Amino acid sequence: MMVLTPTEVVPAVTRSRSIVINLDDTLNNFTETLRHGDFPYSPAYSLSEATFEQYLRKIRNGDPEPGDLFSTSYSYCCFKIHLQCWRQARARPGGVEFMQWLKRNQWQIIICAQRDLRRAHDCTRAWLQENDIPFDHLFMAADKVAFCKAWDIRHLVDRETVDVGQDCLSEANVYYSIMPGHQPLPAHHARSFETFAEVKRWIHE
Repeated sequence: MMVLTPTEVVPAVTRSRSIVINLDDTLNNFTETLRHGDFPYSPAYSLSEATFEQYLRKIRNGDPEPGDLFSTSYSYCCFKIHLQCWRQARARPGGVEFMQWLKRNQWQIIICAQRDLRRAHDCTRAWLQENDIPFDHLFMAADKVAFCKAWDIRHLVDRETVDVGQDCLSEANVYYSIMPGHQPLPAHHARSFETFAEVKRWIHE
């Protein structure tokens, strides 16, 4: 599913020099914050403290919603914990410098977040502004490769080994930051990077 924030479109005249950047675990340390952050119990969760602690353990592990319902006490708790993470997460210095370099060099920057921007749009924009991260558009997109294909954007910086097929390079050049647990993809599918300096070099190739 791909959801665009209201009134925002990607102008066709600049797509050849556009780049899509993931937010969580690419420009910030979301997973580290989630796993090690302090999230005290509050009656506002409308849960018993024991249930809250059980849910928190599952949320830290990234466990999905256990049932088929769209909205449950677990999904609500998960959103509230993630919301705290989005506000508390630290920006990656190399990522901030990279984004500022893109802006100085007149790239059109599209940030694609998998988080629910319908509920977290304002806090997301505030965090980007507080951390001096420039961008032109902010979208919600679960499948960023499909997003790049739809808008004919050639470069994607993501956080994980996305599911890309043999023809992924016909859709986008995918670069993903190395994190614990990654299984590197074949070189012709996507490129893993440890520093954004590598991405700077690749987008000029």
